Amino acid sequence: MQQVLAACGAAFVSVEADGATWRIGNEKVQKTVAWRDGEGLRLSALEHRVTGRKWRPLPFDHEAAGDEFLFHWNESALSGRRASALMSARAEADERSVTLALALQVGESLNVTLYQRVHAGLAVIEQWLEVAPRRAGTLSRVAPLTLAVADLDAPTLHWVRGLQNHGAGMPARGPYPAYRLRSEPLGELHLHSGLRSTWHEIPWFVLQGAAGGEGLFVGLSYSGRWSATARNLGQGAALELFSDGYATPLHPGERWTSPVSFLGFFCGDLDDAAHAQHAYVRRAVVPPTPEDFPWVQYNTWFAHLVDIDETILRPEAELAARLGVEVFVIDAGWWEPSRRTSDNFTTGLGVWRPSAEKFPSGLPAFGDFVRSLGMKFGIWVEPERVDLRQEGTWRLDWLARHHDAIISPPWPPDTVSGWLCFGHPEVQAWAIDWISRLVSDVGADWLKWDSNWWGVCTCAHHGHSATDGEFHQVQGVHRVMSELRRRFPHLIIENCAGGGVRSDFAMLAHTHITWLHDASTPSRRVRFHLAGATHPFPPELCNTWVVDAEDEPLTDSTTPQHQIDAILRSRMFGAFGLSARLMHWTEDAFQAMQKAIAQYKRLRPLLKHGDFYHLLPQVDLQCPDLDLQGRWEAYAVIAADRSQGAVWVFRDPKGEPSRRLHLRGLDATRTYAVTDIDAARTVGRSGAALMEQGLAVDLGEHTSALLLLEAEP
Repeated sequence: MQQVLAACGAAFVSVEADGATWRIGNEKVQKTVAWRDGEGLRLSALEHRVTGRKWRPLPFDHEAAGDEFLFHWNESALSGRRASALMSARAEADERSVTLALALQVGESLNVTLYQRVHAGLAVIEQWLEVAPRRAGTLSRVAPLTLAVADLDAPTLHWVRGLQNHGAGMPARGPYPAYRLRSEPLGELHLHSGLRSTWHEIPWFVLQGAAGGEGLFVGLSYSGRWSATARNLGQGAALELFSDGYATPLHPGERWTSPVSFLGFFCGDLDDAAHAQHAYVRRAVVPPTPEDFPWVQYNTWFAHLVDIDETILRPEAELAARLGVEVFVIDAGWWEPSRRTSDNFTTGLGVWRPSAEKFPSGLPAFGDFVRSLGMKFGIWVEPERVDLRQEGTWRLDWLARHHDAIISPPWPPDTVSGWLCFGHPEVQAWAIDWISRLVSDVGADWLKWDSNWWGVCTCAHHGHSATDGEFHQVQGVHRVMSELRRRFPHLIIENCAGGGVRSDFAMLAHTHITWLHDASTPSRRVRFHLAGATHPFPPELCNTWVVDAEDEPLTDSTTPQHQIDAILRSRMFGAFGLSARLMHWTEDAFQAMQKAIAQYKRLRPLLKHGDFYHLLPQVDLQCPDLDLQGRWEAYAVIAADRSQGAVWVFRDPKGEPSRRLHLRGLDATRTYAVTDIDAARTVGRSGAALMEQGLAVDLGEHTSALLLLEAEP
């Protein structure tokens, strides 16, 4: 006999008659946990209700039996099984989710509340901790959720590598690493973030047995360092994912809230795992966006670096508007005393006063000019860094220090800059104040937030201790972003490099879109990034640009039309933008971009709400040449109701001219019109035939194709 304690649609929390067994779930997932005196809190069952598959916990006496959560208190490991008393259980519901909170006494000195949350309609369970000490101590290495399940034979672990490099660099030789999908038979694997949360790896891991079909994924929403251990247990697997890089002193009366971990369920292959992940990110993580988002962007950086002024940018804005661009973003270099040459954007950081030399009519007037062309206006900031040679409104005692030394980034080499401690409440208030004034003064619709360094502050007088500066740094950045979104509900915040090297799940909770990678050429590298990133991140969040490049010239009249089309299409299955000197483009390139932008706008709702498919394996790019070695690439997005879709196909010029592609996600019983927009040719095929027999694609001399699918009534 169960009693429902809270409900939201099909999502629920219930308790058994024994008063010590709880279930939380919805129509897709269900988790059961139980309290037993002498045994603590333990997982009883995980169920994927779509298929009926139940994941059993390991036996209680197994050395890796699930602990529900783990953390270190005064360097001793504590867990759910170490809890000595259950103090209370409560459940609540809001308009989108249900939450179960179990308050436990752990050890002799801690009260720990375990929170579990399920959103209506999502195959994901979130979990986090609140720690309240009764005696002073130090908290570190927190895993809000651990996973240890039986009946997972010969498990494979899938994950996506991080950026490896903050900018555009790559290894001298070997596999190209950034956003590379890894799939390995699980033995025992230890992974970590590196310097920043997505530097070496991205904290999202998929576990699947040898038979395929059912699987689980685990992720961590944290913008600081982390570590993970995954182990094959013979007939099962265990995974622990810790937030790292801090040791937080806590005193009686204080409450500390952990980052959120999440556990997801899927049936199928890695794309099916990504679909469940994308649904979670879209509906429960990222702030709401307009229906016509992501807007097509123009950004000034790769086109002009800091050598900008209104006489240069007015013609660019006019050309961008003619193309159909929707938001014009001024990147670094708009303030004084920013230099006019090189890529040195650090000079003047922290002053944040618009340059009268570059914008004699005023930056607000330029924003008005952009809006008069029918576009929105955006602007770049790097709030966490200041130029130490310039006098600003920031204070010297706000600078982050590591063991008494000012954290001073060595790059660019001809500047002297400092890193601000955003754990300091005064720094947060300062940032909120000047960014709010900037957004108001220029009427910004888009704020690009950059962060080109990373340091850990050890100052004990900045609102944190000497050992948890990193935790408070990222929390401070999140607080500033949250307040900006509260003050400016319609402001889009792009995360360029805050938190993770580019993005992480915690930053996605405070921003609307993420810049994918500075390495924006050649096109095959951009596609490689998108191929990997679109597993943990929905495609519409992955910001990519068309840029001027020597090896893919849009300024050369001899560049063939099919190459121009391939360059543009390589960015069309992410968030589409450009950063180029449009006045130098050929007329063919300009007209092709006009058509591509119009096509992107028609496909945007599909991209934003549909299911993304990797129809072929990610290519194996090798450094330094990133040679495709004759291989093909193919990506598709299919509407949730299977009524329409789009397929992007790319061929290495050295490869075969034709190939058969097996489509996915279609309705086998319906007939689809398949249109090649280059050949203006339409064929009809059943969904079953397109998936089982495949679609013959003949590109001839072309190197790309965009195919549109429409189901007949």
